[in-house]
Amino acid sequence: MDISGLLKYFIPKEKKFYAMFNQAAENTIEASAALEKLINAETMDDRRAIGLTIKAIEKKGDEFTNQIFDILNKSFITPFDREDIHELTSTIDDVVDLIYGVSSKIDIYRCQIISTFMKQMVAEIQKGCHQIKIAVGGLDDTKHSQKVLKACKEIGKMESRVDEHYQMAISSLFENEKDPIELIKQKEILLNFEKIANKMEDVSDVVKTILVKYA
Repeated sequence: MDISGLLKYFIPKEKKFYAMFNQAAENTIEASAALEKLINAETMDDRRAIGLTIKAIEKKGDEFTNQIFDILNKSFITPFDREDIHELTSTIDDVVDLIYGVSSKIDIYRCQIISTFMKQMVAEIQKGCHQIKIAVGGLDDTKHSQKVLKACKEIGKMESRVDEHYQMAISSLFENEKDPIELIKQKEILLNFEKIANKMEDVSDVVKTILVKYA
């Protein structure tokens, strides 16, 4: 073991990072819950109002990200590699950015048709964000590694279910939708939901990488 590897066992780590990781993860829950409300709203006006809420959540996420990066630049001791902290923070922020992005598209496209597949995909995304919170929240203690890995596994299952819904939705869309403009709009929204789930799995992959290095 080199000296840097030895020192990590004796030098206290900067604990404030964990609290900020948890805040960022909690923000994904808020964003996905708002998206679920938006996708189930009855009117365009309701969706637009919820979209403003999601925009505020996205800005809050940017603030969390900037705070973490600021502290990262000022800290000599970090919980784990700086590259991993940067990747974890950025990927969590990307989840919220994508949620905001699809909520904006729903408004811009004036989507009138919200399919059952869309609602199913968003419901899965919302569940997956709770698993992100569990996974990220367990990084502060290697004793939690099994709980973290279980949450990561659930995120992987979520991504697979979203992908299944996406495939069925696209099949149904091309079979039943006769309006080409509506088909394009719905296909784009569905694709964006799938991108959110994929990015959530990226968060899981970063968490697992950190566990491999430090568990």
